[in-house]
Amino acid sequence: MAFRRILAIGDIHGYADKLRVLWKKIGFDDNKDMLVFLGDYVDRGEKPVEVLRFVREQVTRYQNVYALCGNHEAMMLAYLKEYGLGRTLRGHFDIWLMNGGKVTKKQLAALSAAEADELIAFVKARPLYHRVQHDGQSILFVHAGINPHQQKQTSNDLLWIRDEFFSGYCGTELVVVGHTPTQSIGELDMRRNMPLFLQNNIIACDTGSFLPGGRISCVDVARYLTLRAEGHTLTAEEYDSCCIQSA
Repeated sequence: MAFRRILAIGDIHGYADKLRVLWKKIGFDDNKDMLVFLGDYVDRGEKPVEVLRFVREQVTRYQNVYALCGNHEAMMLAYLKEYGLGRTLRGHFDIWLMNGGKVTKKQLAALSAAEADELIAFVKARPLYHRVQHDGQSILFVHAGINPHQQKQTSNDLLWIRDEFFSGYCGTELVVVGHTPTQSIGELDMRRNMPLFLQNNIIACDTGSFLPGGRISCVDVARYLTLRAEGHTLTAEEYDSCCIQSA
């Protein structure tokens, strides 16, 4: 199927209100569009369970909506496998609680056992990547990136890699990622709350939803490829036309 738009939504981190504003702006059409959530639905923000419900609703409702696993979902699953939703215990997987997991854990524990199990099962079923072809161009959607120095990727790379990917990747496949806020790619700049279209075939979509001035961003990858194919240096306005944001 030739899609009108191929969309990717960056990290949400519990900001359900921002997500709903963004979704309304997108105006998704399952007959014409494809959309990939890039992971990190939970932690940091105030409404992680509401975000999980929303994302699950779209994946269930639409044939062409996909949701990937992020490193925060992986931390959550590792903790729950070890300790469950009971009282907080000290241990190896406390890294989740220290990275915003406390609010997610509290909200999951407040649900009925049936709903908590359903949401956790949904998270467990999330794939680590999604790949699609568009006009002869291969596009890889993944939460963090890939290791440019090895052919076989590990789940740790796909969920956690940062600097090594951004500095070392030079492949022909377009890689669309979240995970690393654009504010911290290269020189730290808290004003950089727009997606980055990097020269080494990477689109970075995490625009720091939990940071001051941060947003949730949706990138139209198909439009970017169409503009890029015209062979000129894209203007700021053309880059902006590839992006929809929550605020």
